[in-house]
Amino acid sequence: MIDKADFRISEFAQPGPALVEAFAQLKRGYAVPPFRPSRLYQYAADLRKDFEIDAIVHLYCRFGRPNHKIEVVDAGEKTLEEIAAIVARLFLVDPWTLSTMRVDLAADIAGVPVPWFQHHALVNRKQFASQIKKSDEQELQFVGMGTAIAQTIYAGKKPDFMRIYDKLAEWRRQLRKQEISRNRFNRRMEVMELSDEQKYYGHRIAPTFKEFCGAHGYQYQEGNVLTRIERQIGGNRVPPELATMNDLRFAHDLEDPFRGFRIVGTEPIANLNAVPEGVPIRDWLAAFGLNGLTQHFGSVQLAHSFVRRHSNGNGKRILETLEECLAPTRQPLTIEEIKESYRRSTLAQTKPERGTVVHLSPTYDELEPVAQGSARFLSEEGA
Repeated sequence: MIDKADFRISEFAQPGPALVEAFAQLKRGYAVPPFRPSRLYQYAADLRKDFEIDAIVHLYCRFGRPNHKIEVVDAGEKTLEEIAAIVARLFLVDPWTLSTMRVDLAADIAGVPVPWFQHHALVNRKQFASQIKKSDEQELQFVGMGTAIAQTIYAGKKPDFMRIYDKLAEWRRQLRKQEISRNRFNRRMEVMELSDEQKYYGHRIAPTFKEFCGAHGYQYQEGNVLTRIERQIGGNRVPPELATMNDLRFAHDLEDPFRGFRIVGTEPIANLNAVPEGVPIRDWLAAFGLNGLTQHFGSVQLAHSFVRRHSNGNGKRILETLEECLAPTRQPLTIEEIKESYRRSTLAQTKPERGTVVHLSPTYDELEPVAQGSARFLSEEGA
């Protein structure tokens, strides 16, 4: 999918219907929330809350030509037509001719945890590094809920690099921010002089995590693993095939969206993120140990023989019990699967069908997209 898209706007472009009044006020020197000075631009503003537009606009670059920039928020959940419509509301330009300043190409993979890639992924002329740091708004880094530890695996550096992260962990972080905002709003409302009916209908309730994922087009089940592979391209590294918004119409046809990315290893991948339902943790750990024993001996036969030899005649019963406790596994990951995931999700943006949910995580039945009606949960602040 096209997970992020930034476009350059000419300094001579006239403001569109959504910004015409703000431009007039800014030219007179008046303060116009949410426009604030930034390091690279005279003004920058997140338009989601005050203008109800999924975009961040940057006005009058401080270096070189005083051009503008538009960042489309949640581009991965929009079609290109919807992105073009957002641009048209902000500036009187032909959206399809705009230059691409940055584009993030992404694919979602189910059942493969982030640490697996550190030992099984290669990128030509780049080196993977695991970084542990606090999550911030500038980079997509995920927070391990409960430990406040963030982990992201990178390959290379800006303006063209690879990033691999746990998408479900990032969504948990976003939901937590919404919950904090809603709780703050509810506390303020409690001290206001309102009737019980007004407080009841004004009370804000955060969605469950499953509902939150559903609003993003993903059907979550307990124990699911969803890893995002993303290539961020910006500046002079944007390839000619993606130079303009019109070129993005054919992004699904890119032969190698994750250039130089390779997968090493053909073994099945176990899901160790959750204990199977109804399985005691002791038995699950024992089954995990049996897998390690099999790898140590290099043979299932030798591992089972070892268990029978040291189990005082209970070997058969122990092995039958442990077979029911094994962690679920999925087929080996291939680069072809990653490319197909990218192609299908991007095709939904470039050539959408009626009723298509754009934010797809294809390849597996557990990732079937759900109805867009759940999107109402994202309409409040922090979405």
